[in-house]
Formats: sequence, structure tokens, C-alpha cells
Amino acid sequence: MAITFHEVGPGIGAEVRGIDLRAPMSPEDAQAIHDGMDRHAVLVFRDQPLTDDEHQSFSLALGPLEQALAVALRRPEEHRLPTSFADVSNLDNTDRPFARDDRRRLFSIGNQLWHSDSSFKPVPAKYSILRALSVTSKGGNTEFAHMGLAYDALDAETKAEIEDLICE
Repeated sequence: MAITFHEVGPGIGAEVRGIDLRAPMSPEDAQAIHDGMDRHAVLVFRDQPLTDDEHQSFSLALGPLEQALAVALRRPEEHRLPTSFADVSNLDNTDRPFARDDRRRLFSIGNQLWHSDSSFKPVPAKYSILRALSVTSKGGNTEFAHMGLAYDALDAETKAEIEDLICE
């Protein structure tokens, strides 16, 4: 079955069908995913019950992995996942929710604000691959912005003003 993309929003986002992410990915399928990202910016793969190893294999088929840094205030013995995963959950290494006053929970509150993954690095990540193991029935939203479309919507005067600027 061929991979197909079905738009889910105007200008951003598509649902991907015709691929089982648990199976090894062919170079052709990997290229189709890259092409889909170039066109749609956000891809959704529904009903893909992946293990951590399958998730990592899918990620590796798209390119080298960025190693997660110790930014969540977890000591090595407190990690739930290997550092090839950025653990943004509210769970400790025994899969229990952090206490309200836990420094790790308090530190991660900043992720509830607008941010762009890895944008501060000299070589930013090509993709962020998110996998939800448990989704709340209320709240917990993840939103995306297409900066290319935002730039295209700027007036000519603003584009001229920012043309030579570099963001660090």
C-alpha cells in the first residue's frame, strides 16, 4: 500500500496513511515522509502502537538522533527513558506523577508556554517526533505554527526590514 497524505488543516498538517511504523522503513518510504514534512510541516500517524524500540527505529530511518540533554533536572538514576528520548512527561522513574512541589515538575512548567524545540542549538533538530502514550480527555494541547507561512503572510515592508536579520 502506498503512503498517502490527507490534509487536516489549511496550510499545515496532514494525516499519513499506508504505513506501519512498526515495520522496517524502506528508503522510498523514508523519502515520502521527508517529502510530506516539506509539504505539510506536521504529520499525524494515527493508531500506531509503538514500543520505545520501534519509535526509535522509525526516528533513525529519518536521520541521526539528537541526544536529549539533562535539562529536566533528572539525575542519571532518575531517568525513565534512554537519552535518545526527551522525556517531557510528568512522571518519575517509577511512573508516578511528580509531586506538586517537585523541582522537575516546576521546571517543566515552562514547556507549557510557547517554545520551539531545539531552536537554540547551533544545528537545530530537523524534526520533533512526539508520541503520546496516554492522552488526557481535557487540556494537554500541543499546537504547531508554520513559520514559512507566517513569513509569507508578512507585508513587503516588514519583509524588507527583516531581510538581513539573523535570529540567535
